[in-house]
Amino acid sequence: MNIKKTLYLLLFASLAISCGGKKTLLDEERTFPNTVWNRFTPQVYTVDVQQPDTYYNIDLEVVVDTARMRGTQLPLTVNLYSPDNERRMFYSGIEFIQNGRWKGEAAENPGQRVLHQTIRSFFSFNRKGEHRLEIGQATSQYDLDGVHSLKVTISEAELDYKDL
Repeated sequence: MNIKKTLYLLLFASLAISCGGKKTLLDEERTFPNTVWNRFTPQVYTVDVQQPDTYYNIDLEVVVDTARMRGTQLPLTVNLYSPDNERRMFYSGIEFIQNGRWKGEAAENPGQRVLHQTIRSFFSFNRKGEHRLEIGQATSQYDLDGVHSLKVTISEAELDYKDL
């Protein structure tokens, strides 16, 4: 009888652990050839949404070559197309410098910094199915020199009720 109870407890614990994690819809990194992002070449991602009424965060990780980057920020245009081609658009950006110093952590390569930023919190998709996400750099430069890579992560948002 004790072995049976122990097995049930182990089964329940493993189910709770496997079902308790955040769901990630997208976790994809792109590297730019020659560390240059062309203004008219947006990064396009495919997102398969099965739970449209769930809240998600859209996070970016950008690796920047500090010696080649001339600007202090990276303005972005974000377009999201639903399965029936409805477009939702917003602007965002990443600040590279704060109080005269580069933000982020040092990357593996000398002179590069890794910057993380949530560009949209508690975002929900309005339809089930395959969505297309396009992220473009919105600087006035045709080619933006100094962007090594861009990583996009869309994961389920954690609701925090502790301060209510």
